[in-house]
Amino acid sequence: MSSNEDTGNTASKQASDPAPKTFFRQRVIDYVTVRQYGTVILTRPVSHLILTGTFVGLALLLITFFAFFETTRKAPVQGMLVPTAGVIRVFSNQVGAIRKIRIKEGQYVREGEILFVVSSERSTSDALSTEALITGLLAQRRDSFQNELQQAKLQYMHRLAALKQRAQDLLGEIKRLDNQALMQRQRINLSEQTVSRFAQLKATNYISQAQLQEREAELLDQRQRLLEIERIRSTTQRDLATTQAEEQDIAVQALRDENALQRNASTLEQDLTENEARREIPIRARQSGTVTAIAANLGQTVGTGTSLASILPEGNKLEAEMYVPSHAIGFIKPGMTAMLRYRAFPYQKFGQHSARVREVATTSVRPEELPMSAAAMPGAAQSEPVYRIRLELDQQTVKAYGSAMPLRSGMLVDASVMLERRKLYEWVLEPVFSISGRL
Repeated sequence: MSSNEDTGNTASKQASDPAPKTFFRQRVIDYVTVRQYGTVILTRPVSHLILTGTFVGLALLLITFFAFFETTRKAPVQGMLVPTAGVIRVFSNQVGAIRKIRIKEGQYVREGEILFVVSSERSTSDALSTEALITGLLAQRRDSFQNELQQAKLQYMHRLAALKQRAQDLLGEIKRLDNQALMQRQRINLSEQTVSRFAQLKATNYISQAQLQEREAELLDQRQRLLEIERIRSTTQRDLATTQAEEQDIAVQALRDENALQRNASTLEQDLTENEARREIPIRARQSGTVTAIAANLGQTVGTGTSLASILPEGNKLEAEMYVPSHAIGFIKPGMTAMLRYRAFPYQKFGQHSARVREVATTSVRPEELPMSAAAMPGAAQSEPVYRIRLELDQQTVKAYGSAMPLRSGMLVDASVMLERRKLYEWVLEPVFSISGRL
């Protein structure tokens, strides 16, 4: 009805007003100026708003997550638990059979205490011990040398006593000769005085020339006797010097012979001791500690270098000895945190355990240079060099089923060393950063 009224009004206006002069007809103008329909309104369902808000919120959460959330890059390594002071391996140093075992698993031993006794005795065809026969023969030779040494000492003492007695006799003879020489000189003085008086008497023709010559001949005879005494004394003195020199020579020779016999006896004693040592060799503890991993059995035949047992030094703690491949060692340094997973205690059930890097080796180790215990670990057969690192454990026990279970040396361990923390967007954009760095 409104349309009809508008049309009527328009018609009445056209009738009353004079028609304007325009290029378009009035109906065209009216059609353009008059809106035939109302405003178009597009209605949106409520679900569209909910979905739009949800997606916008997720986008904001994702952006926030990448901007603020951090993650840690880890280096997986493998290793085993070892004592901080190392494990003392007890080896056999002789081929033989275990005769005695004086220890048991977990026993505490002191340094120098006998752990095993190894026997190397061999038997002959008549069931006699070869070492026992050798010991008997060596003992006989040793006793023979001891007897010879005693006889040589006795002979030396007799000869030395005889020489000393002869020297004393010669000294007595020299003293007697000195006394004879003294008395002979007195006789010569008396004879000289007599000859002098007879010469005075001859000068007065109181005595004859024959009497004077007789006294002079007597003086010459006395002088001749003195010379003979002095000659005998010189000979006796030479005999004394020879006796004394012979006494010294005998002493030196006796000492030389005694030393030679003593050396022979010592050599035989050493051979006897070594033979006895080869019969039963005591294996002793080189350090105080707890015995573990006893691998020897009574009567077992062992060779040189056979491992018999291990000793954990007292007051020793366990640490993780890990071997890191060369491609993963670059960022590992002391002080970093590591999470341990003991294979004896599955981490899915007992969790992971923290540790700290205590030491990082500066040189690599070839796989063939690894210790036997490390070479037996899974993954050790690879040809890539490895670096040894040591991890200090935060705890020496694992809590399992309400009780603290002690860790043991030799347990295999998997670990993850925490290298660095980064934002997620840094990890996502790392390829871009690396490309820009290369450029």
